[in-house]
Amino acid sequence: MLIKPTLKIERLHVKRGSIIAFDEPFHNGVNVLCGKNGSGKTSVIQLLMYGLGYEVPNWKEEAGLCDNIYVELKVNGSPVTIRRKNNGSDKQSMDFCFSEMDAALASPHKNWFNYPYAIGSKPSFSQQLFDMLGLPEAKADANNNNVTLHQIYRLIYSDQSNTSSAIFNNEPFDSAFKRESVGKYLLGLYDNELYDAKIKLAEEDKKLQKIIAKLQAIYSVLGKTSFAEDIGTIEEQKKNILNKIASINIAIIEAKEESLISYSSDKKETESSAKDSVAIRNKLLEVETEIQQLNYNILDSEEFVSELIDKQSALRDSIKVGSLIDGFEFSSCPSCHKPLKEKVKDRCGLCGEPRESIGSSNGLLRMKNEIEIQLRESEKLLEKKKQKLTELTTKRKELRTSFRKQVSKVTATMSSVDASKEKQIFDLYRQTGELEEKLQTLDKIAELHQSLLELRDERYVVQSEVNRLNDKIELIGKQRLHREPEVQALISKRLCELLRKDNGSEKEFKNAEYAEFDFAANSVSVNGKTAFSESGIVLLNNAFHVALLMASLEKNYVRLPRLLVLDGIENGGMEDDRSKNFQKVVVEALSSYEVDYQLVFATKNIDESLKSKDYMIGEEYSEPNKSLKSFS
Repeated sequence: MLIKPTLKIERLHVKRGSIIAFDEPFHNGVNVLCGKNGSGKTSVIQLLMYGLGYEVPNWKEEAGLCDNIYVELKVNGSPVTIRRKNNGSDKQSMDFCFSEMDAALASPHKNWFNYPYAIGSKPSFSQQLFDMLGLPEAKADANNNNVTLHQIYRLIYSDQSNTSSAIFNNEPFDSAFKRESVGKYLLGLYDNELYDAKIKLAEEDKKLQKIIAKLQAIYSVLGKTSFAEDIGTIEEQKKNILNKIASINIAIIEAKEESLISYSSDKKETESSAKDSVAIRNKLLEVETEIQQLNYNILDSEEFVSELIDKQSALRDSIKVGSLIDGFEFSSCPSCHKPLKEKVKDRCGLCGEPRESIGSSNGLLRMKNEIEIQLRESEKLLEKKKQKLTELTTKRKELRTSFRKQVSKVTATMSSVDASKEKQIFDLYRQTGELEEKLQTLDKIAELHQSLLELRDERYVVQSEVNRLNDKIELIGKQRLHREPEVQALISKRLCELLRKDNGSEKEFKNAEYAEFDFAANSVSVNGKTAFSESGIVLLNNAFHVALLMASLEKNYVRLPRLLVLDGIENGGMEDDRSKNFQKVVVEALSSYEVDYQLVFATKNIDESLKSKDYMIGEEYSEPNKSLKSFS
């Protein structure tokens, strides 16, 4: 059974130049890397963890000389091969190929996708793997740095060179806050969800109050007008006024034609005003055309984005369905219902094609990755187009007002010397001015009515979001309140069960009743005690990490990716009998789980019951037969 997130190692392939230094498969459950001291166990562990995204502080000499590390993974059941180069510099990027190892090694460059160490123009490799695992983002420290793969590995990988009593691997600039954040994140007790929800609620509530204030202001203004909320009455008034203005302009022209006199200066001014009117009209036509074209483009872009979202959703469904029915065998044709012919191993029972070429979800993952990149770019372009449309709409409104005023100005500059006609024309000008003022007032009132409608819709949307966020915050609070004591008690119980089966000299282990752990303090205690023998501290630390793994197999909300790596379980001078007993106790404790998981540990003395291909990674290594073959 698969619980998400699950990160399963399928194969490790290491090269030094053109030489293959290490190439071994891994399997579900317990994986043991065994060999005498100096045989290269820690080198293999370091290469594996570096390939997964961990920053190795102190390379073993042989491991540090290897330059290309490939790790085949099953991420939530889907295959992917990752490649990480080691050229001696820090913060290396990572390459992804959404297929199994053999296909990835033979794939062209275009099938590999590079993700940087840090966030930039594209997501980091941590973000990419987090997305594939379905893990949410979370802040790891007070500087707003996110939890990364490296920080997660500090807890699920016990480094041989680490302080024996420390829960987390050592690193420079560490902090209690960071350890607490990462530890609680992996136990499902913390992420950005609650924090972001509270921040978002404050923003939405502030936005809601502003909308309400605007609505109240508009109501106070509209309450003093004679117009109802129906904008149709305003449009009717505007139409009547425009008709009156047109009639008055005709009357002015007729009155001036009767005077039969004009001045050249007036003529020049009239011609100039007319030219200005034509120029404004041409600009208005250009803007109208551009708006029309942009509307078509936006509609096309929205349809394209919608199609991408549909494809993204369909691919996610396909990946999910594929993981659920993987390995399903047909006994009859689903079309004609006739019995199928004899099946050929490693080929599809329906079409007969090799399974590698048809069945894996690597192509779906690659397509999903490409669509996500395309979707991000398309949404950015769509937003720019919409912003441009808003700017053009505002410009069109300004040009329309300017054009109307310019037309009136052209009429106004037509002159007459007839006194009686001048008075008549003056009165007509005055009427035109008054009507223009009314028209502007109506435009403003119409804008207020439109704003009122838009603000009402916006208030409904924002209020709904405020209600949703309040419900979400309340739900998350209840979940966290219940989860923390539950998972702490579970880890304590499983740890005490492991310790009581220890054959060492610590009485507290044999009588273990309760265990406590403190991520911030980086320590574990048993029955309130933290001081034990050196080998006892090593065993306690390893047992605590196994208890974490067991908790992840029992509680779906625990985010530890069902993976644990322990290097050098005999540190601290642990006796062989004690080490072998611990190996048997752990394997026995994990054997009752039906959930997919991996425990990888290195030992110099493997218990006899584990000496089989079911548990061992490769051979039993020694000084003459080292794990990294190119250095033998």
